[in-house]
Amino acid sequence: MSSSKNIITLPNIENIEAEAASWITVLGREKINAADLSELKLWLNQSERHRSAFNELTDLWDDLSLLKELDDIAESVNGLPDLQPIFWQRRSFLAIAASIFICFLISGTLYWQHLTEFDQQEHFITAVGQQRTVVLSDGSTVQLNTNSQLEIDYSRDKRIIRLLKGEAYFNVAKNKHRPFYVYAGDGLVQAIGTAFNVRLKLFDAIEVTVEEGVVALVSLAKKEPVTSKNLDVFPSSTTETKTVLAKLSAGQSTTFGHTVEKIKQIQTPALNRKLAWRQGVLVYENVPLRKVIDDVSRYTNITIEIADPSLRSLPIAGHFRVGEIEALFDSLEITFGLNIKRINKNYIRLSIKS
Repeated sequence: MSSSKNIITLPNIENIEAEAASWITVLGREKINAADLSELKLWLNQSERHRSAFNELTDLWDDLSLLKELDDIAESVNGLPDLQPIFWQRRSFLAIAASIFICFLISGTLYWQHLTEFDQQEHFITAVGQQRTVVLSDGSTVQLNTNSQLEIDYSRDKRIIRLLKGEAYFNVAKNKHRPFYVYAGDGLVQAIGTAFNVRLKLFDAIEVTVEEGVVALVSLAKKEPVTSKNLDVFPSSTTETKTVLAKLSAGQSTTFGHTVEKIKQIQTPALNRKLAWRQGVLVYENVPLRKVIDDVSRYTNITIEIADPSLRSLPIAGHFRVGEIEALFDSLEITFGLNIKRINKNYIRLSIKS
């Protein structure tokens, strides 16, 4: 068994680099005495790794002659306690340069983080039958439903979303200093930290359903381009072109534009069904067939006609996966006894079986 005297301990590279950095700090003092120089020379003579680590740091500041200069100064001072002014002036410059470099590095990193967090302009689109989830720079999430179009316009003090088409669910990161606006049709939905659904319907009617928190519904009396510079909508706003119509809290839903419809209180089961599209499922419970077809038609390019008017009010219950249109037709045919006639690959006619 070998003796512990035969064990060679290799120098730790990280420790050597840390010690080299400490020596750079020492050299940044206004005065360096002979004892400091002697200790430095002893440290440098320990190994090639020590000298390499020290050289790498001095190279960073384009100070390649530092070691030679140290030797020259050490010989010239002949044991005097203080070094020549030119030496420690240069060392002071080295320390100052290092400090400035670090400050620029930190400030540059923080500025980049600032830009990443506060400024965001993006455009998202989903095709018919497609759904998509987007995580925004502030931590908020947006779930886009089928055939939807959305623009993001974030600035330092406002978070603006433009729902140009379709439907989206918003889970908003709380930040009372940066209000969150959703612009759709002739209206705005304002939230600070909440979760809500917005659907842009025919004739720019805006359906809003709140799952969590509170939102304000704001009507725009006239259309104007909405940007972070000209949008300033708060309940206390005195701007004539913007009118707060109502506030919705969790479990409430309504449709608005220039006016607001009656606010509905939705129980949890019904709310879950209404928002089930987020899980890729369409759920109906005693919903008239005409409304089911209107809803399902958003997820397919197939035109579905209800040929018999008496079928339009037929109550439908069931759940269907988004995109599985054939499963719906099978259910209507088998469970509800309807006749499904395929006129062509893009046209279906529903009627009563004769």
